[in-house]
Amino acid sequence: MTLDGSDSVPALRERKRIPGEIDFSLMYFAHDAFARDLRRMAAAAKAGRAQEPAVRAGWETFKKQLHVHHVAEDEAIWPQLREKATAPDEAAVLDMMEAEHGRIDPLLERIDALLGSGSPELTAAVEEAARALIGHMHHEEDLALPLAQTHLGAAGWSTYVKYLQKTQGLGGAAEFLPWALDGVPPATRKAVLGKLPAPARVLCRLVFEPRYARTPRWTADAA
Repeated sequence: MTLDGSDSVPALRERKRIPGEIDFSLMYFAHDAFARDLRRMAAAAKAGRAQEPAVRAGWETFKKQLHVHHVAEDEAIWPQLREKATAPDEAAVLDMMEAEHGRIDPLLERIDALLGSGSPELTAAVEEAARALIGHMHHEEDLALPLAQTHLGAAGWSTYVKYLQKTQGLGGAAEFLPWALDGVPPATRKAVLGKLPAPARVLCRLVFEPRYARTPRWTADAA
């Protein structure tokens, strides 16, 4: 059983492919997973379930994955673009990305504080954070990723990929993959796993996902 989410959390929009060398599908895949967890958290808060251990576990995993995602962008994408995307309107986009990252963490900290107190303000705090993060992801997809396509190309983007591989390693993949695959349609699952080497697909199915499922997230009876 999984939660259906909340209509109060804005949805990510259908995307158009950004022409060029870089395949952004795994970035979109992560963005979809963040939006999914925000819907789950909003639904749990509205239902008065936010104190449940499974909800807390789901929330902690969401925060960890978001931290990894944003640090990797801050360290391995935006600095490269600062060097190459120097037009005033391009610099303004990068300023926006950094400012929005800075606004999101305090909103998550407020949710943590309200989780601890059981405050009825939690639902509004979750919805505010969801609007901020999903709005940021829209801006990133519409404005920043096209800059990466134009100025970085596949070689520059590989710097970001290698940064994640170096800092997260196999242990990071062991959580990221089953977390992001949780609840996706079969076609999405097939497409995502198809981008991985065969050994990684086997590890995901036989090791990563069973290990991840041992900790219930979002709902106490989740498999």
